This record gives sequence, C-alpha cells and structure tokens, in this order.
Amino acid sequence: MGQNQYLIIGGSGEAGQSAIQAIRISDPNAFIITSTTTNEPVSNANLTLFGKRAEPGLTNSILDDFEKHGRSKQIKALIYTPALGEVGFPIEESTNEQIINTLGICLDPMVSLEKEFAPELTVAYSAFYWLSHTLAFYGSMGIAKYKADLWALENPSKRRIVRAGTFFSKSVRGISIVLQRTMKKTNHPDLLQLKNKFETSNEKFMDFFLSYAWEHEKESFQSQFGTPYRPTAREDLTRGLTKALQTQSPIVTVLGDWTWEETEMPKLPNWFQQF
Repeated sequence: MGQNQYLIIGGSGEAGQSAIQAIRISDPNAFIITSTTTNEPVSNANLTLFGKRAEPGLTNSILDDFEKHGRSKQIKALIYTPALGEVGFPIEESTNEQIINTLGICLDPMVSLEKEFAPELTVAYSAFYWLSHTLAFYGSMGIAKYKADLWALENPSKRRIVRAGTFFSKSVRGISIVLQRTMKKTNHPDLLQLKNKFETSNEKFMDFFLSYAWEHEKESFQSQFGTPYRPTAREDLTRGLTKALQTQSPIVTVLGDWTWEETEMPKLPNWFQQF
C-alpha cells in the first residue's frame, strides 16, 4: 500500500487542525498537504502551501505548488474549511451580491478543486443554520451552508458534510463582532430580542453570544438524547471527520457528546427554495 495523500484547505484553524488529527487517527501513514493564508507552516502537516486564499484562482495556485513540490494529483480526500461571508442580518434578507461573494469563498473554490483533483471524498463543514437564532443573524453564510448541504446530497457517495455545533473559533469571533455592530441599528424582532438580552447580561459580547447559541442548541436537541447537552469543542470536530471518512452517510452531525448521521436535507423554512 502506498501513502494516501490528503489536501486540507485552511489547515491552521480549529476545523483544519481537528481534520489533521482525524486523518492521523484513521490513516496513520497519511501524507497531509495543507494550505494556509499565511507564511507560517501548519503544525502536524507534511507539507504546507503558503499564501493561499479562498478565491477564484485557488485551484490553479494549488496545482502550481503540487507541481513545484513534485506531488501527484491523486488525493484520497479533500477537506475544505474556509467559512467567511456577510453576517449580522437575517438569512432571508441576503442580496444576490452578498450570496455571490460568500459562495466565492465558502463553496465555489471547493467545487473547482473537486473537479480538478477528483478526490475519492470531498468534505465541507456546516452548521445549524435553520435554528431560530441563526436564521436571524447568519446572513449570506446561511445560504452558503444550505447550498453545501444540497451539493453533498447530489453525490452522496463522494461528498460529506460535517455539521458541528457552535464552538469558539476565529470565524465565530468574526460573526460576533459584526453582529454587535448590526444590532445597534436593527429593527428585526429576533435581533432586538438578542440586543435586550445582551444589555441585561453583564457579559462581554463574545461570551454572551456563545452562551446564547448554546442555549438555542440545547433547547432544539436535548429532548432527543438521554445524556446532557454540552457545548461543542475541537475534539468533537475530530470525531465528526473521523466518522465522515468511514461512513456512507452524506451528513455527519456532532453536537457536544452527541453524534448522528443524516441522509436528507434538514426541515427548512420554504423561502430557502428561492435561493
């Protein structure tokens, strides 16, 4: 048996590091190639490709580096972690331009890489974008996650979604900063409710925001499980990807201690279909 090659886009974030860990568990001989936007080597990877942004030219830039390092294009799995988009307003209010910009980071480069490298498996990350609190502030990111779910279900033998609960990460910190700004000038009932709760909480917004999200997750899912809810951590993402690399189900969900698999779209408000 030769060495399996894996490509992780965005190796230094929480999702990227948890993916490296999962691959090391399930395939100890793996050769892990990872990209980063910086010029710092990604820890625990075999090869880091520097200065790579999630944008239209990403595929060609990665192909060039593969050639430069003499790597074959054969890839066991492509794992795509970038999650950046316009947030801080209801998903339903996303404009065409916002959606195009967000897909240009969160989805299009992955689809292009998948086409070019034809990996055995491509894995994307998602969230609970349809819960009441996320519907109110997830903006065009919600559309990107919706489209990623649809993408996975189009070809379930070659595509996986790891859906994870809210955990502390750079992108969550980014969302909370934007949200704090938009809340100041909103008329949206759910955001006003969030604003009032925050103002009486005596917490820093980031801490408040995380507990708010965790409260909603607990409310939505606790009744389905015998063990108590706990917030999601990096180790849970590792468990999610380990499962995604082994299972036949297109969607693997991890929420704290809980893990479950899905084979169809979540129940969504009908208006999602217009996107």
